[in-house]
Order: sequence, then structure tokens, then C-alpha cells
Amino acid sequence: MDTVRNEAVRAALQRWSITSARPDSEKGVTELCSPLEDLPLSGKLEEVDFSITVDGSDTEVEATRNHPTVKVGYLRVAGSVVRLDAFRNLARVKHIDPREVRNSHSEYAFDVALPGSQLTRPGMTGVETWRAELEDFLHNSRFDSNTEMTLTDALLALHGTRGKPASEISLRVCPGCGLKATKSFTLTVTKEGGSCHSCNTHLYLADALRTHEEYNSEGSNFTPLGRVMTAAERLMSVCYLNFFADTAPEVLRHTLFITDGPLAMFGPLAPLKRRFEEHLGDLAAWCAKRNLVAPLIVGIEKSGAFVEHAELIKDIIPLGHVMRLTNTYINRISGRPEGNHYGVDEFYGRRFIYRTRTGDPLVITVPPKAGLSPYDGSPEVEGWDAYPTLRLICEILDSLRTRMYQHAVVPIALAHSAAALPLGVGRSVLTMMAQQNIPGLKLDLQAVQPPTYFKN
Repeated sequence: MDTVRNEAVRAALQRWSITSARPDSEKGVTELCSPLEDLPLSGKLEEVDFSITVDGSDTEVEATRNHPTVKVGYLRVAGSVVRLDAFRNLARVKHIDPREVRNSHSEYAFDVALPGSQLTRPGMTGVETWRAELEDFLHNSRFDSNTEMTLTDALLALHGTRGKPASEISLRVCPGCGLKATKSFTLTVTKEGGSCHSCNTHLYLADALRTHEEYNSEGSNFTPLGRVMTAAERLMSVCYLNFFADTAPEVLRHTLFITDGPLAMFGPLAPLKRRFEEHLGDLAAWCAKRNLVAPLIVGIEKSGAFVEHAELIKDIIPLGHVMRLTNTYINRISGRPEGNHYGVDEFYGRRFIYRTRTGDPLVITVPPKAGLSPYDGSPEVEGWDAYPTLRLICEILDSLRTRMYQHAVVPIALAHSAAALPLGVGRSVLTMMAQQNIPGLKLDLQAVQPPTYFKN
């Protein structure tokens, strides 16, 4: 009550305003909008027959009540392939056979457990264990059961050029002694590993992700676990793109590649943004030489500040219109300085808001054409011509809307279903799995809590 009555607290609250609130003038939104019909068109809607969506799910559980800081992280990443022609046909019938829906898509997923705090391999520290386990995960995770290509191969492909994966990757900092690489002191690692010339620390390809920099030896590691999930999702998409480019390039123009979330890399992963930018640009240029449409790649956001803002202004955006988000507009609604260069270090695609013909908004991220960086601040990257795939992507998404949840499209919903780790009883099972398999932990039924609907 004293805090509620405090005038200083009340005065502080009254001084603030919400930057992402609905704008006072509609002109600031409508002048940034364009109907789909006015945008450049690359490719044909009827030729896009498939969508491939990658999604991930992660969770962290406490091992026992006696050791609440001992945690285990679980990660699941899934790729879902949807036959778009089948879904278009289902939209025309009155009664849908669930078997037809099930037969129209397939999925493949891989799972991994990563060590949290106070879990180590014999003779290793916690962070060394994290690095070694992550390396094994990348080496052993194939993007599809019918291929041998792993996430490690995707990481090398990302650091190479079209059709020529890198044989080694340069690290910026030694994870052992912390020395930074220079012209005279290099840190390189191959698929088999490497070694620091200063401290002899064994180096892994997984060190390029830099997730070990956020490893916490005494508490939650949910943040680096989330980084691993993001990296695995993006690398899985790279696997699909390179597999088709190597074996069946024509498939690229028939397929929409969807990522759950924005096309961006944050935190220690951010330096990989430039690799994705160059890799996708290289692939687009390679396709152009073969008279193929650049790969249709889009990130779709289900939540977050931009999704909330899109919901607030959706009635200002006309149906079937796309709104481009300039740096000036983004800085204003996010409370950043006017001259801030938003997204320049993280995004390899640019955000747009598309109001579908059914009326709901989608926040999407689309890569620019080859040779451009989406947030370099130039007038060219803020214009429509820099995104030749934008119109076709929006037209495809229009046909894939679903009311399963807000801002949902069918491929994302199916991929999320395949990737989702269970809550309630399922989370308790993951906790018990850790107790039964980690030496030194006793089975603790009290740590396995039943869901609330069993308690009522």
C-alpha cells in the first residue's frame, strides 16, 4: 500500500507513453502501404506446389528437489513438408476428410538433450561439456532420414560458396583462454576439430555458434538453449536449400521455405547474419543464371512487439496491402533514436506487415535480392523493387490462412505440432527421464508435479 500511495511512483508512471501504440494519424501508415497488384511479380502462384517449414521447441527441467540448480535442457526441431495443391483442393469441399489432411503433409524431427548447470562429462568442466555435447548434436543430426547431410555440413556450406562448402571455419575468440584471433594468431577448425596454439584447448565447429559464451554453470541455461534451437532451425533450412540446389534445382521454384520467427540471428549468433545474407544472395544469383526464380524464403512471427503493433493498426492497412516498415517508422514505434540503424547487425531479411484478404495481419520477413543488405539504411533497400519475391510470397500465404490460432498459417501450425515439446504430464516425464538416467540422481516423485487439472 505504501508503494501505491507513493507520489513519486505515481508521477513516474504518468510520465510514460507507449511507443508502439496506434498512431494518431492514419497517413503515417497508409503512405507506407501498397496493394499486391502494384508490386513486382517474380514467379507464378500456380507453380508453387510445396511448402517446407522448420520449427523448434525447447524446455529446461529441474532434476530433483534436492538439486534444483541441476537442470537438463531438451530440444526438438522439426521440418514439415506440405503439398499446397492438396490444401487448395480441400478449401473447395464442404466436408474435409481428416485423412486427406494427414496425407497432404509429412514431417521429420530430431531430438537432443543438452547439459545444464552442474552436469559434466568425466574430466571436463561444465562449459567444456556443453561444447562437446553441442558438437555431437550438430554432427549426428541429419535434416532428413533419407540423406546423410547433417547440421555440421550446413554450417560448412554456410561459410562456403554455392556448391563449395568451406573446409574450415575461423573462430574469433578461443573458448579456452579467451585470446582473440589476429592476422598472426589464427583460430581455425575443421570438421574433425582444431586446437588453440596458445592454450592447446580443443576446438569444435560448434564453437562458431558461440553459445558457450552464455553458458551458466550455476543456474538456468535456457538462453543458450534457445540460441541452439534458433541455429538448428536455420541450419536445417540451409540443408533443404542446398540439397535441392545440388540434386533437383527445379524444385526450388516450386517450393516455399518458411521459418518460424524473423530471418535474424541475435546475441552471440549475430555474426552469422552476414553468412546467411551472403549465402542466400549467392544462391539467388546462382538460380538467376539458370533462369530460375530466386528461392521463396519467408519468416513468419506469431508473437512479439511487431505482431502486437500490427494488430493495433490492421484496420488502417487496406485488405490485400503490404506495409513496408522504414527505419524511421521502426525507430518511432520502438522508442529508438531517430538515426538508429535498426537490424543492421542481426537481420538477413526485412520485416513487412501484410494484411491478408481475410483481414488479419501477418508480420513477415523476406530477404532482398542478391547483393543487398536489408537494413543498410539506403533508399534502395527500403523500396519495393529490392524484394522481388514479396508479392508471390504474400499471395501464397493468403491461401494458407487458418483459424487454429491468431496469426497462423497452415504450414507453421503443422510444423509447430511436430516440434512442440509436451507440457503438463509430458514435462514431468522429461524430468523423470533425467532422474532415471543421470548417475547420482535419485528418483524424486515430488519433483514430478502433476498438471493442475489433476489437482482440482
